[in-house]
Amino acid sequence: MHLGAFRYFGHIQPELKATRLNKLQKEKLLAVLKCSMAGNGFIAATSVFIDKSKYNGRYIKESALLPPKDAARFRHFMMRRLLEFHFQNNKAQSREIEIVIDRFHSDEAKEQQLKNYLRKLKKLDFVPEFLHIIQADSRYLELLQITDWIAGSVKEKYFVHSERDFGDLFDYIRVKQLYD
Repeated sequence: MHLGAFRYFGHIQPELKATRLNKLQKEKLLAVLKCSMAGNGFIAATSVFIDKSKYNGRYIKESALLPPKDAARFRHFMMRRLLEFHFQNNKAQSREIEIVIDRFHSDEAKEQQLKNYLRKLKKLDFVPEFLHIIQADSRYLELLQITDWIAGSVKEKYFVHSERDFGDLFDYIRVKQLYD
């Protein structure tokens, strides 16, 4: 509700993108998020990232001992690590949840591979069972747009503008760098 009003009254069309917001809009968005993230547990934000120069895992480095580079498998791996990190730090509201992600697979076979890969997580006690894993277009879902904004902020902080003042935004986002 607040995000829809923010977009409407803030004249943000057609989609809330971090790169399109001015300073005042970013401050107001952060105020809305703080209200939703602080204490009441409505939104919990986590992020994982890799620095390719420091990453020792498989998927992105060519080697005779490893499978060849595969962007889809790497995205699946990163999604799995994100979900593990998220649910280690945040209790799910239910034992069964739906995951909604921004659309990146274009065919059903790859989408099914992602679903099969992520369903292996149910072996972990702290990760809830996924009833559905849905891909959606972020233009229609404000929370996916917020996810994109948070990811962009993490990218800026750790790779682009580490000197920039992000205020207390990162008091509300748990961030972990992956090395393998």
